[in-house]
Amino acid sequence: MEIKFSDEEVNEMLTVLVNHMADEVGLEDKDRATLKRWRTKEMRLGSDDMEDLVIKVNDDIAQLTERRSRSQIRKPDWR
Repeated sequence: MEIKFSDEEVNEMLTVLVNHMADEVGLEDKDRATLKRWRTKEMRLGSDDMEDLVIKVNDDIAQLTERRSRSQIRKPDWR
């Protein structure tokens, strides 16, 4: 099974993560603004950094999926 996230999906994941960090971790207002500014300026759709993140996320998911399928093969049925 192959799982591949689109640019928009990774962008939405990043938005949720950054908003959670900014709102729930107890950052100061200046730090919260800096974090959100970074996400909107540096990590916008189509930027090189966002493209790199999309590739990294998809590669990591593929490795995790392969590792889990291999470990299922090695598990004995009698446990």
